[in-house]
Amino acid sequence: MTAFADVALVAFDIDGTLTDATTWWAGETVGWVQRYSVRDGEAILRLKQRLPVLPISRNLTASARERIRLLGLDARWLGVADKLDALAQVCREYVVEPQRVCFVGDGIDDAEVFECVGLGCAVADAHPKAIAAARVVLSSKGGDRAIEELERRLEAAT
Repeated sequence: MTAFADVALVAFDIDGTLTDATTWWAGETVGWVQRYSVRDGEAILRLKQRLPVLPISRNLTASARERIRLLGLDARWLGVADKLDALAQVCREYVVEPQRVCFVGDGIDDAEVFECVGLGCAVADAHPKAIAAARVVLSSKGGDRAIEELERRLEAAT
């Protein structure tokens, strides 16, 4: 089991993790939109100064792509069909062992990822299967400063 101090890369799901799992239809020209925490964005900006941070998500909305672009993150693993395959690609690309990856998620499909990484973290309101598979359950709900909480835990371990 990987400790927070051993983490070399942070990856996260978007829907229900970086957001509160709510979407709104903003019309044909805009598409689906979501609510993101500014505090999580600030935490991501600080984290990425220390280690790679990136999304591995099935989300392919324009709003998610723009949020990730504005945070200056690698967007190649947005809109993926298979998160485990995406994780393998990320590990090869960033030359990091899966045991040194921290993945934050909330869904059933994230539970599978938790089993393949060193530190699987579920948000507080994650699906019960994700919570059961996670090594750590955060106190914060998705979209409610979960990444900021993760940042504090990572800092406390160093």
